[in-house]
Amino acid sequence: MLRRYRSKLLVLTLCCLLGSTAAMAQVEPDTVKRKRELPTRPTVEPQQRQPRATQPQPQPEVIRPQVVRPGEEAPQALIDRMFWGGSFGLQFGTYTNISLLPMVGYRATETFWLGIGGVYHYRSFRGERMHNYGGRVFAQQQVFENFLIHAEFEQLSVELPLMNYNTGVYEFKKRFVGIPMAGLGYRQQIGERGAADILLLYNFNDSYASPYSNPIIRAGFSFPFRK
Repeated sequence: MLRRYRSKLLVLTLCCLLGSTAAMAQVEPDTVKRKRELPTRPTVEPQQRQPRATQPQPQPEVIRPQVVRPGEEAPQALIDRMFWGGSFGLQFGTYTNISLLPMVGYRATETFWLGIGGVYHYRSFRGERMHNYGGRVFAQQQVFENFLIHAEFEQLSVELPLMNYNTGVYEFKKRFVGIPMAGLGYRQQIGERGAADILLLYNFNDSYASPYSNPIIRAGFSFPFRK
């Protein structure tokens, strides 16, 4: 009996040992490290996002004011520098001379003017009437606030009373004569840009053919084409 009991106890002990060994074989302890599996797909590194290029925005056009330095003039259109006007003259004596001189001018600077014009003279000599006409060019330079220097040249077709010594009667004949003149003037402003002038001129061709006698006094005016 004792032998059977020992045999059963031994078999039972072996069975318990076998069962615990099988259980331990199925459960891997945490201390056992598994072999790292190799990746089956190629690894793709994350691409860094490129900043999106911004398109330049159209800038509004900036209109800069024009800077005029001291002593300089702002640019002007041609018509803004042009002026019109005229002058007239009266002379009494041996010759009665009434002159009308329309003109068109250009302000090269604020103190220097150029111009062209026409000339018409009505003359009376010993009861005879004569008509002269032609053209002229002139220049004026302002030297003080209201004073200026004036120079001009006239080319005229004049009627001259010439004595016919065979008959003793004056006969009128046409001649062309050039007349240079220069002198001083006084200018008074009229309104914003108009002006009135008084000129005292000297005739450098004081010959018999000239319709002028010295000194020559003229009064005139000028106005801009566009205000």
